[in-house]
Amino acid sequence: MSWTSSDLRWMQRALELAARGRLTTWPNPMVGCVVVQGNRILGEGWHATFGQAHAEVNALNQVPEGTDLSSATAYVTLEPCSHTGKTPPCADLLLTRGIGRVVVAMEDPNPKVSGRGLSRLRQAGVNVQVGCLENVARALNRPFVHAMTSPRPWITLKWAQSSDGYLDPEICANVGRGGHTLTGASAGRHTHSQRALHDGILVGMRTWLVDAPALTTRLVPGRSPKRFILTSGQTTWTEGAPHGEPGFATLLCPSAKVSSSDMDAWREKGYVVVGLEGDVFSQAWWTKFKAKCGVAACMIEGGAHVARGVLDSECWDELHVLRAPAALQAGLKAPEIPSWPSSDTQPLGRDVLEVWQNQETTC
Repeated sequence: MSWTSSDLRWMQRALELAARGRLTTWPNPMVGCVVVQGNRILGEGWHATFGQAHAEVNALNQVPEGTDLSSATAYVTLEPCSHTGKTPPCADLLLTRGIGRVVVAMEDPNPKVSGRGLSRLRQAGVNVQVGCLENVARALNRPFVHAMTSPRPWITLKWAQSSDGYLDPEICANVGRGGHTLTGASAGRHTHSQRALHDGILVGMRTWLVDAPALTTRLVPGRSPKRFILTSGQTTWTEGAPHGEPGFATLLCPSAKVSSSDMDAWREKGYVVVGLEGDVFSQAWWTKFKAKCGVAACMIEGGAHVARGVLDSECWDELHVLRAPAALQAGLKAPEIPSWPSSDTQPLGRDVLEVWQNQETTC
């Protein structure tokens, strides 16, 4: 379909608005809406926070009740919802307000609801057009699209390394030592913003015991993901290990180890224990993880053994490597980066971020 310059202009504005919810909407998608009449904006809004008003609601709240919108166009970056969840259906709101035309960037990727909002609008006589800047809209919400269409979660792998390729100055650090920080404040904010884009975060047991990482989003406004620790199921409770209120973290172990006395000791310290079958980090394993733990997007932050396992499985979507300027000269070696070029490189203060999109996924 051929789009007018005005259509492209206003949809671009809606996409810019959608991106403002980047850190605070997950596991919902980022959505923006602009209501235009006579080439003039009447109202605009975006989905700002998970569980709160959608973009269409926020945009139409700026338009006085009773305004004739029969010749107005609502530009929405994602198909208006047709079901009642935490908020009423946005398709019904558009109909109630009498919008004459709706331009949508992309259909809802959720196969359970895709197309229903569009059908409801069309059946009511609204002029509905779909596909304006669709590729941009899909790129904006890649993890959400994946979560809605794949049996496994979206997977982001991240690590920080020295300029000469080491993760840590010690190969076998003592339990409770704490993390060894390589990168600066800007890199830290990037990491926390990435956490806000995921509802789960996973580390290996060694990293959990040595670094005792908080794994929170304390540097950004987004919600902290649920914490998962990978274990063989044979690690006994270790004094000094993180502990807290019941459910503060989840251990992932082989199903045969769920009821072992070793896991019982962890349960007493506030951990949930979930058993998963199959080869760790395979598609089958991730599919079970998603089904049992309800995680649509998982970030993996270490350690080296876990990172190599994820890379070897080829079951991942994005890799973020933060390179610090200082050399360590010895220590725990970082995994090998992918053989293909990174898709993005940018400075973060004194550090450099490189991002890879997986081109060789087998799952």
